[in-house]
Amino acid sequence: MASLNFQQDGTLEGVDEEGDDKAFYNGQPVQFITGSQLRQYAATVYAEAGSTGLLKQMGYSNIEQEMKRETFAIAYTMFMYAMTRGAAVKKAGQFYGLNQLLTDSNYTKGIVSAGHNEYFSAGGDQTRRNLATLAVIKLFTRNTSDVTDVIEGLNGAMYWDGNDLFRLFTNHFRAKNGFELGDPAHGQLYRNITTLYRQTVNQITSSPASNPNVTKTGRRYTYLSTFTAGGTIFFKLHPEATKQGIAW
Repeated sequence: MASLNFQQDGTLEGVDEEGDDKAFYNGQPVQFITGSQLRQYAATVYAEAGSTGLLKQMGYSNIEQEMKRETFAIAYTMFMYAMTRGAAVKKAGQFYGLNQLLTDSNYTKGIVSAGHNEYFSAGGDQTRRNLATLAVIKLFTRNTSDVTDVIEGLNGAMYWDGNDLFRLFTNHFRAKNGFELGDPAHGQLYRNITTLYRQTVNQITSSPASNPNVTKTGRRYTYLSTFTAGGTIFFKLHPEATKQGIAW
C-alpha cells in the first residue's frame, strides 16, 4: 500500500510507500476511493480519451479545455454505469461497485490497452494524464461546478465510443444493436479528419439494429447519443430499450 500525493494540476507529486492506500489532492484526502483505485480509474480514463495530437487534428481551438471536458465526461459516465448497474443487480442479490467497474474488461476495454499501461509510465501525454487524474478527483470530491454543462449534456449517459465507431460504423456492435443520434451534429465529430486507419471517415447517421436478437423484439434502437467531447460520443439507453426492461 502507498499514499499518493497529487498537486493541484494533477501531477503525482510523491508516493509514501509506508502510508495507507489513500490519495491526497492539494494536501486534502480524497474520500470514497482508495489511492490505488484512483490511479486505476484515471488510467482507464486516460486510455479511453483522445490524445493531444488527435484533438489538434480535429480542429479544437482550446485543446486542453476540450480534453478536460472529455476526460471528466468519461469518468462521470463510468460512475453512472456503475451506479445504475449496481442498483439493478442489487434486486437479484448481486453486487456491482467500484472494484467491479475498474476490472470489468467487457465495459472498460481500455484496461487491457497499451494506453492504460502508459498512464503509469514516465512518457506518454502528460496533459491527458493530469486531466484524467483531475477528472476522477473532481468526481469524488464533488468539485464539479466548472463542468456542470458536461453533466447536463451527458443526460444520464452510460456508454461512450471513439473513432472506432466512425471507422467501423454499421459493423460496430453499437450500430448492430441500434443507435439513434440525439443530434445529427454528433455524427460529424470527425469531420475534420479524412482518414482513420486507412479508411475514409465522413459522417455517421442513426443506425437501426441489424442484430437478429434485437430486431426480433421489435426494437430499432438500443442507444441514444446525448453528447460529444474531444474524440468521444456518449450514449444513454434509448427509450425503446428501457421500455423493454433493459436497465444497463
